[in-house]
Amino acid sequence: MVALEFEVVPDKALRNDIIELILGMPINQALAALQNVSRFIRNIELVYSDTEPFEKDITVTLKSDGIRLLFDAKSQVLKLIEVFDFKNITLHYCGTVFSKPGQEANVDIVEKCFGATHPGVFDEQLKMYMLSWRGVSFCFPTKDSSTVQPSYAHGLGSLHFANSALPFLQKMTIFSGNTPAEMKIPEIPTAVHCGNNHLISIDTVLEGDQIVGLCFVFMVEDQPQSLSRKSSELPMKRLERIIRFGDSQQSVHTALGAPSKIYYKSDEKMLIQRGSNSENLKDEDKPDFFFNYFTMGVDILFDCITRKVLKFVLHTNIPGHYDFGIYHRCNFSVKAGREPIEITTESKLEDFRSIFMSEDGDTLAKPVILNKNSSNGGENPFGATFCYGTDQVIVEVMTNSHIASLILYKNDIE
Repeated sequence: MVALEFEVVPDKALRNDIIELILGMPINQALAALQNVSRFIRNIELVYSDTEPFEKDITVTLKSDGIRLLFDAKSQVLKLIEVFDFKNITLHYCGTVFSKPGQEANVDIVEKCFGATHPGVFDEQLKMYMLSWRGVSFCFPTKDSSTVQPSYAHGLGSLHFANSALPFLQKMTIFSGNTPAEMKIPEIPTAVHCGNNHLISIDTVLEGDQIVGLCFVFMVEDQPQSLSRKSSELPMKRLERIIRFGDSQQSVHTALGAPSKIYYKSDEKMLIQRGSNSENLKDEDKPDFFFNYFTMGVDILFDCITRKVLKFVLHTNIPGHYDFGIYHRCNFSVKAGREPIEITTESKLEDFRSIFMSEDGDTLAKPVILNKNSSNGGENPFGATFCYGTDQVIVEVMTNSHIASLILYKNDIE
């Protein structure tokens, strides 16, 4: 197996000619990038918490290459890059190779490459020597404490090693911040936007107790009249747009820009019933169609005849769902029910179950069971989900009671 070679960019990325793993990139974008280079990077493991998906980070491990990617549980952006096995990987910094198979880095090589501007520290409990610079840290095991000469300061010490006992690199971490202790969750960098919208939040637009549309708040690349030659990156700006039921395809395109994809329904197996205004309009050659905004976590359904907005689908991109990895997480706040209850991306069924109670108010209405099949006709390995509906809202719920998606449609009773 040919060893992959990566450039180490502290505080930013691990990259080469075929892939860039950039701090702040959303998990769906990282997974797509890894799929595109499956000829070179294989044996990938994804680990997540089924019971606490918004509390415990998601990890993607490139097992053959010794790289681990940690994604923040809530924002789902890449917050940490770890290299834990240096036997099958070559690393360089500013044009200098400091570790490669058969010649793995030791503490002296790392100090010479990155510059020994300050002493390292020794964690006596972990028996680990640590060197760090802004955005990058290195850990070296010290099996025998007699090989070091600690000068203690608040439990940590500056160390000096005998040349015959130089420890080899055990772990390298790329993070955002000055030190590992000050690590922060990175924002989505401009380089990752690639001309796409990135959602900040979605809220319902109400008229009385009826949902009439959604308010989108998102970031886009700005196009100033003049751009400095020193910077090739476009500045970002914040926009707020309202899309209502009945808005035209053109008005949505103008407000949100071109969708990532346009998907035409191949059948009418939708759980949400068509509105009365379009129910009698049958035309197999002109199916209803979606605008898919993957980087916003949103689908918008248009009527095939009127080309006006029928429904919104908001995706949480929760691990363990059939659609996981396709959408960026949609951060929404939806008010639903006769006595409005707020439903958010992180809500669980018990938080809003009162909306879906039976008429006697004692039992939860029976859900519709949804079991998606894969595109090649195979079984869905993730199992069924459960759809609970009310006047304008259908919530798709996982077996762990978390929301997979939320569907909004117009109430035709006026």
